[in-house]
Amino acid sequence: MEDVPFYQKPWLRGLIFGFLLLGIYAYNIWQRGFGANILGIVFDAVALVLLLQVAIYFYAQFILPIRTLADRRRIFNRLWLHATNGHGPAIFVKNGRLVEREGESEKIGPGVLWLDTASAVVTRTPTAYKQVLGPGVHFIDRWEQIASVISLHTQSQTIGPHRDDAPFAKPKENASEEERKRHADVQARREAVSAMTRDGIEIIPNISVTFKIDARPAPPNEPGSRFGFDKEAVERAARGEGVNPDSISESEHHVPWNQLPAMIAADLWREYLSKFTLDQLFEASLDPLPEVPQPKPPAPPPEPPQAPAPVKGNFFANILRHINSSMEKSLQESSVEKVDLPTSEMRAAEQMSASSLPVELKKQTALQTIMQMMRARMTQAVVPVLDEVGRPVEGFVASDEFKKLKERGLAVSSVSVSALRFNPAIETQIVQNWTTNWLINAKADRRRIERLDLVYGESGRIKALQDHAFFLSQAVARDKPRDISSTVKTLLQRTQAEIKTNDGLLRRVTNEVEALDDIINWMESKEL
Repeated sequence: MEDVPFYQKPWLRGLIFGFLLLGIYAYNIWQRGFGANILGIVFDAVALVLLLQVAIYFYAQFILPIRTLADRRRIFNRLWLHATNGHGPAIFVKNGRLVEREGESEKIGPGVLWLDTASAVVTRTPTAYKQVLGPGVHFIDRWEQIASVISLHTQSQTIGPHRDDAPFAKPKENASEEERKRHADVQARREAVSAMTRDGIEIIPNISVTFKIDARPAPPNEPGSRFGFDKEAVERAARGEGVNPDSISESEHHVPWNQLPAMIAADLWREYLSKFTLDQLFEASLDPLPEVPQPKPPAPPPEPPQAPAPVKGNFFANILRHINSSMEKSLQESSVEKVDLPTSEMRAAEQMSASSLPVELKKQTALQTIMQMMRARMTQAVVPVLDEVGRPVEGFVASDEFKKLKERGLAVSSVSVSALRFNPAIETQIVQNWTTNWLINAKADRRRIERLDLVYGESGRIKALQDHAFFLSQAVARDKPRDISSTVKTLLQRTQAEIKTNDGLLRRVTNEVEALDDIINWMESKEL
């Protein structure tokens, strides 16, 4: 940040203006005689000091968004310290970044921090952490400084080679110093994600992780951060920061709190890739992973009972409440189109498609299994177990990675692996194999799609029949027909209403709708 020239600084303009006013006042006193105006000079000096105090206190409350009288007094004290150059840091934290003048963080006097709704800060003294600050205006004491700045935004971190990198290329013999440095950077990005398959093939991907501080956003119309703020999680993230003793530059010496998820994902990628061969990565030959029941989170402590607030206008409130409940009951009884299936019916419908799929259609590739296990190890407390060749075994284990992330105050939402890079010779072999077998693979995919279409079509037909039968039974239970003729009429009317409210079905059965109208009209004429 460029330093402001001294002739443009506010203190110089204030000093010049002050000397000008003092000169005018001194000239006025000299004209009237100093001895005759000694009492007026004392009065003016006292009035000037008092008015200065009042003016500073008045304007102090408009500097920052504060509400309490104690905060106004603190700002008043900070302004006096600023006038004597004894103040500490005055910093605005926006989106997890410091907005400050050069050298502002190094000041040791009492200061003030203003954090937006997406930021949190942990402060420290020379010997220990002191406090965790969330969104809002905060005042810090002497020798208290910022230890860590935490962004409450959902963050995405990607490691691996850049788009234009050639990780398998070798440096030229006569390469310049800049080219050698660029090649070293590419190799560092390669080593961060490099892994070997079970048959010894190196694969270099891009690994992306999405995460945030483990905190729930504040509900609407309630105070708090919409990004989520939790003091304990923020403190854990700050205490999890480290120092890289092998770093050369100052910027790499400090290891931020948000580098851990990507490092964990890279270690998991290496662990699971070593269980599979290259051919298994893209061949749908593995059974899907079993579902593992997760432990229930601890129940929150019960809130203390609160005395009900007195209600004014109790007589009219009871009348309105009775009218509203009556209207809601009548609407629920008369509603036909909006129907909720029973729990057993919904569960059967959800399991219909999965249970009716053939075994060969449930297979997945090793790459899908790897990403599923990486996601599970970072987002679930309990995960399935794979043996040395990637086959699921009986039982499950606790996830150390999930525990470690919890201990650091982090919550991962997604993990993905993309842009796989192979040695050029291996990549050429993969392309040749695909070219040779593309027709066989295409025919197999076509047969698979045809089987899927048949299975899902049959599943949809069965579910439609179940829904139709349920709607008809509900209509009969609601109307309670007296005889067989009334029952048939109710069923026909419900079927007619169901067809007319479905545009796609109405276009296909126009003649049937007309036939239903004729039958219903004939039955009504018979009743008359």
